[in-house]
Amino acid sequence: MNLHEEQEKVQKAMNITLSGLQEDPWLAQRVLANAKGEEPVKKKLSLALVLCIASGLALLGTAYALFSSQVAAFFGQHWNKDLGEWLQGGKMAQIGETVVLDGVEFTLDEVIYRDRGIYGVGTARVQDEKNVLLPMDLVDGWDLEEVSQGEEAQALIKMVQTSGGKMLSVDCYPTKIGVDEGSLIPTGDTGVYNLRNEDGSITFSFETGGYALEEGTTYQVEFTIDVDEWTVDGRVADDKMNPQAWTVSFEPVMMNAATEEKIEEVSVDAIQKDGYEILVPAEYQENGTLPVYQAIEYDFSKALNPEWLNQSGIAEQHSDTWITFNDHAELQLAAEGAWYMEYTEELFDYNSRERENENPDIEPDLRPKQAMSYGIASIAASVYGGNSDIFPGDITLEQDQLMLISLEEAKKTAEELFDQLDLKGFELAWALDMNLDRIRTLGEAYNRLMFEGTGYSNAPRQDYDTATAEEEGYYLVYTPLGVTQPSLGNQELHLFVSSHGITFASLRCQYNQGDLVNTPDHLISVEEAVTTLYQEVANARNSLPVGSIERVALTYMPVRAVNKADGMVFVPSWQIRYREEDREYTTWAEVNALNGNLIDASFR
Repeated sequence: MNLHEEQEKVQKAMNITLSGLQEDPWLAQRVLANAKGEEPVKKKLSLALVLCIASGLALLGTAYALFSSQVAAFFGQHWNKDLGEWLQGGKMAQIGETVVLDGVEFTLDEVIYRDRGIYGVGTARVQDEKNVLLPMDLVDGWDLEEVSQGEEAQALIKMVQTSGGKMLSVDCYPTKIGVDEGSLIPTGDTGVYNLRNEDGSITFSFETGGYALEEGTTYQVEFTIDVDEWTVDGRVADDKMNPQAWTVSFEPVMMNAATEEKIEEVSVDAIQKDGYEILVPAEYQENGTLPVYQAIEYDFSKALNPEWLNQSGIAEQHSDTWITFNDHAELQLAAEGAWYMEYTEELFDYNSRERENENPDIEPDLRPKQAMSYGIASIAASVYGGNSDIFPGDITLEQDQLMLISLEEAKKTAEELFDQLDLKGFELAWALDMNLDRIRTLGEAYNRLMFEGTGYSNAPRQDYDTATAEEEGYYLVYTPLGVTQPSLGNQELHLFVSSHGITFASLRCQYNQGDLVNTPDHLISVEEAVTTLYQEVANARNSLPVGSIERVALTYMPVRAVNKADGMVFVPSWQIRYREEDREYTTWAEVNALNGNLIDASFR
């Protein structure tokens, strides 16, 4: 990928996150999301933000004079004027709280809450004046010659060589949100950006939201802060400092009631009445309602015994959450997830393609080659994800009996594991038979895209023609109430089961289903949920009109209890999948079936 392509990709991701213009509803999540338990993303984005950094500080002074809020000023200047004005109608809290990490002071200056989003700015300063702080745009693109040899990079290098200090980069991004002293819940999509000021400090900014954020009086945000030292040739020095959690509480107040958003009403005639699929469970068809359950935070690292997946014995315990088995399979664990993959003893150079095509000086990186089972599961997962670039046409379950395993046997194996894990509330949502013919046909298409087409893979090409009957199996996806592709990806269980047993697993469960809380008398109707979607879209900060609704399905979503101090509950929710006007891709919204409130949506 060249510099121009990388800039376009980054700009596209930022357009999604900070403006709400959904060119690709999943890109921002892939680029920005920082899932609980996963390795923190050190450098979140190199954002163009359509701004001129060189003249930024001079403009900044003017911008702040026009606004009563630092946050509104920053976003108004560095994103767009309309956003700055829109933020003036929110609730503001001036913070001023400071924490120190590795010789850098992080101060959260101000935050604004509006429409289930939190926006903030802060300042990072070195305690030792010999040290130099690097802006995000520089460190994210240091390996690009145009950046590392640029005037800004060379000036900062010369500055630190003269002072004898260190070059440091900083990160500060929100990872969890609490409302009214309720549970701290991982954020949804998060955008971050920082820039260097003339006095050497760094102004950092962020935007965050997601289903964890609801209307409240007080809010708590947990940040992850990190400091990295850089060498003059653009490498991170030995990183001895672990990222640190920093929690800030605040009670925002309305800044300017005159700028409060006017509620735009939607014409009844504009709302789609039919023509979409409706999926509901049998219990709802019979009773017109569904129970509400407690949502109990789950922890795979404590619940999963490695022998349930692999009995070959542990060859190496890399850490508490990373295991290599004697047959080369690997298990990685986090609180909300577990990932099991099979490898071979053969090693390959992960950097070989980059060395051949882009960077002849890159060092070898030897890694174990993926087993055939891993490759087959990856192909099936791509089919589930709807990757029409690789697999055109409708690929569905065709055979419930393969040569060495049946669908029922595969389901039994998977559900026995769920019983051992005490996972509740999941149903089979999707299954795909991977027989020899399908393995070879889809494998050829996958290889063609990844090694001859527009795709890219660092892994060596897998010869799917060598697959045997023992490698046939079923790819199974379990979700709450059996709804395919729920918007909340951390409530999905994916497995590939062959005659050997479970050969691949990607298990995500942030909350397990607990005791029954109550059963409401009735739920809001499909029509009411669809009306909520149209109303929310019409009043969102930046969103495109609803083009056509494809599916409305009743499932479960975790939300905060009415008394937020009571934790989380699973509530029946209408998941709406739809296309925005003049857009080809499918996007989504989740509506609480108890009260009709929007839980979350791609345009948030």
